[in-house]
Amino acid sequence: MKFNSVLRRAVLVATLMTSVLPLTSTAQAQWGDLTGQFIFDGDIPAPDEVDSTKEPICAKTALTDELVINKDNKGIANIFVFIPAKEKPKVHPDLKASKDKEVVLDQKLCRYLPHALVMRTDQLLDVKSMDDCLHNTQTNPLKNDPVNFAVAAKSRGGLTWKVKVAETNPTQIKCGIHPWMTAYVLILDHPYAVVSDKDGKFKIEKLPVGELEFRYWHERAGYVEKAVKIKIENGKSKDLGVIKVKADKFAKTN
Repeated sequence: MKFNSVLRRAVLVATLMTSVLPLTSTAQAQWGDLTGQFIFDGDIPAPDEVDSTKEPICAKTALTDELVINKDNKGIANIFVFIPAKEKPKVHPDLKASKDKEVVLDQKLCRYLPHALVMRTDQLLDVKSMDDCLHNTQTNPLKNDPVNFAVAAKSRGGLTWKVKVAETNPTQIKCGIHPWMTAYVLILDHPYAVVSDKDGKFKIEKLPVGELEFRYWHERAGYVEKAVKIKIENGKSKDLGVIKVKADKFAKTN
């Protein structure tokens, strides 16, 4: 009888420990969000124009996407906000693998859509075109193997770029036929990166708690900020509010 009593107690203790362990693990896995908005601090410059008269398809859109500022609220689009790969952040279980295995880069009226994008090392870049003319896609990474291929008129897929490792900063993509056509892609091995929208706003979800290092990067400015330390709290959304960026950050150097 004594043996049965001891056995029952041992089973009860084991059951309690099993039920407590997942709760402890969940309590340790804490996450929060980050939001903010980039605003242009200065007079909005005139849009950059390009000579597209040699290509009838492109003549309808003689502007570049190098610096896009919302004239209504001065929001700056296409600023990358990200935790650099070297930081190796803890990743939320829901974000361990990318939901979509391909990221699409399309072309319309001789402009890349989207102009700035993020992809992870477990994704492919699928290059397409809606234009009725020939394009050429060239990638210029520092760490991955580049690609350089022709994109036929109305091509709707099949031209892909497979990457292996994270890059330090966004990588430029160009069209060798239409030199004003550029796009930028940030390649990381974690999910904590976004691009500011047309209003300059951004949101990164399910970040690990603690003090994290972020970079703000734009194709014309380079580092808007190289190492910003931000504290993320459990179950909270950290709002950075309006981040004003001086006009001279975007001044042309040539």
